[in-house]
Amino acid sequence: MVKNFPIPLNKISIVIYSFDEGKTIFAHNENKPLIPASNMKLIISAYLIENWSKSFLKGYPKNKVLTEMNSKSNNKLANNLFCFIGQSQKKSSSEVLLAFLKDKGIPTKGIRIFDGAGLSKKNKLTTLAITKLLIYLYNSPYQKEFLRSLAVAGKRGTLKKRLINYKKKIYAKTGYLKNVRAFSGYYFKNDKKYCFSIIINYPVRKEHYWRFLNQLFSYL
Repeated sequence: MVKNFPIPLNKISIVIYSFDEGKTIFAHNENKPLIPASNMKLIISAYLIENWSKSFLKGYPKNKVLTEMNSKSNNKLANNLFCFIGQSQKKSSSEVLLAFLKDKGIPTKGIRIFDGAGLSKKNKLTTLAITKLLIYLYNSPYQKEFLRSLAVAGKRGTLKKRLINYKKKIYAKTGYLKNVRAFSGYYFKNDKKYCFSIIINYPVRKEHYWRFLNQLFSYL
């Protein structure tokens, strides 16, 4: 699946999980901590969507805030929310979020959280952790709320003009920094359901990247 992609194999990490089979059907470097760019927002979203009524945001429109952060990838909003999470708990934001992940049984080895937007290249996540978080959210009471917050292929947000062949079938969070690409979310193909996480820490041309994603989903 990744052999024909023009980057070193140690610079890319992928996990694809099948909900129908109840198992991971493809994994490559899934435990390798890499710079996640805006995929860091997924952790902020997961924490807030579950703790909204108990947080400083009670009374604010949850769907609107989460959609602005995920679908539109609002960095300023994500960083503000990140700061408020720590302040509300009188702890560091990274400490609160790591404790949240551990409580959900998500492996945190190698994870480093320095901001909420994913702009810092000191941030590190694994595709294994992201995928497990996506599985947890999909199986939780917050599934519909979370899906509504994500960009949708060919329809809205950062994917409005991307992956047109998969219109309304892919719900995901994109991520981009110099020499960093990240893409994590869900793929609904007929009656089959998948979640996936892809992180690349290597310079790759835009057209090669999107061609790779198109080919990847065509295999499923």
